[in-house]
Amino acid sequence: MKKLLLLLSAILLTSCSESKVDELASYEIDGAWYWAIQLKEGATKQDAIEYVNMWASPNQTSFFYVFDNSFDLSFFKNEKFTPNEFKHNILVNKPKYGFYKMMPADDKLYDDGVWLLEQSLKK
Repeated sequence: MKKLLLLLSAILLTSCSESKVDELASYEIDGAWYWAIQLKEGATKQDAIEYVNMWASPNQTSFFYVFDNSFDLSFFKNEKFTPNEFKHNILVNKPKYGFYKMMPADDKLYDDGVWLLEQSLKK
């Protein structure tokens, strides 16, 4: 019984720990989710991957553009954008990583999201 309580406590502490990633903005565009997120001080690529795996929609393709903490990106939180403005602002501010998950059938995490976004805006 004590081991069970200890295990439960450890799970709760782990699940309640503060995220190392801040969500800046998210938009649903053309049936997919686009997220701009920022790593907090000391956060790693693995922290970003864990965030993506936790928040990717199980029913829609989800793109995550990850910025390091060296930029003030508060405008993402404070302004509303058209879909193309949002995409353009992602690229102008040069994300460190771009991940996406294709849904609903594919559970694989892809890492060429920035390149895909660049290609989509060349049209």
